[in-house]
Parts: sequence; C-alpha cells; structure tokens
Amino acid sequence: MHISIFHGDIADVQADAVCTSTNPRLSLMMGTGASIRDRGGFEVLRACEQLIEQERNRSGRSVLPVGSAHATTAGALPFKLAIHCIASDANHHVSSPDIVRSCVRNALRIAAENGCASIAMPVFAAGHARLRFDLALKTMLETLRDSDSTVNEVTIAVNDLDRAEAARAIVASST
Repeated sequence: MHISIFHGDIADVQADAVCTSTNPRLSLMMGTGASIRDRGGFEVLRACEQLIEQERNRSGRSVLPVGSAHATTAGALPFKLAIHCIASDANHHVSSPDIVRSCVRNALRIAAENGCASIAMPVFAAGHARLRFDLALKTMLETLRDSDSTVNEVTIAVNDLDRAEAARAIVASST
C-alpha cells in the first residue's frame, strides 16, 4: 500500500473514494464533511440524512455508532463514493486511537467492496475531536500498514501547511 500526504482541501485529492471525519449525526457542518457537502452538493447531505433516518427506523436512535463508516454518493465531486467515518461522539469530545483504527478499517473495507483502488482520508479525530494530531496519524499509519486491503493507494489530506509538513515527517520516519 502506498501512503502519501496531500496538502490542501480533501475534495481536491485524486482518488476513487473520499472520507469525511464526522460525528454520529452526519451533520457535515465542519472540516472535511463541510468540504464534501459544499463541493459535492446537497445530494451528499440528503444521502446522509437518509442514513440517519434508516438508523432511526432500525434502532430508534438518530445517531450512528462511533468508529463506523457509511458510504454515500459524492454528489458533484469526481469520486465513486464518499465514506463518512464517525470519528467522535456527538459533541466532538470523545475519540481515541481505537476509534481511529475502526474508522480506517471500515473505510478500507467499504472502498474495497466498491471496487476502489485509491482512497483519500483526513487525519481522523485530530480536529474538533481533539485527539493529538501525531497520535491520530501514527495510529492511522499503523492500521494502514497492517491492512490486507485491496485498496493500494491512500492519500492523507492535511489542510494546514505546518501540519502537512509534520505529517510528511511522521510518514517518512515510520517507513
């Protein structure tokens, strides 16, 4: 598996699938979710609303499990699909390396099941969920390297230049 760092908006990465790091309500109001919603169009948000409605009908709850991942259309974006990874609790306060691992594994599984050879991911839980950036990234790298997924190209998008440089250093030191 080839892993690279992209500095910029995740919606600009060239990949078969794109991930958001979101909350259990799939609100897509901040960060990568907002980027995918804004650039993909409200078709993406409507698909997320349908997932929440299905969960409400199934379980009586209007939230999805932390660590889970859910595929929708990518709308107007050139990706085959968007994969929404629940990287924190509803208040963006609780996350952990275990949650990040689950997000990465579930995103890879969904991408592979949909014939995707490449995927774009943010650094899960390192924004509003407040997991330390280096810990979240190292956890992602370990999980990716331990994976036997058929996805062979992973691009990790980092919007902040200083963090992108730090991420490149972490990737280089972990090979």
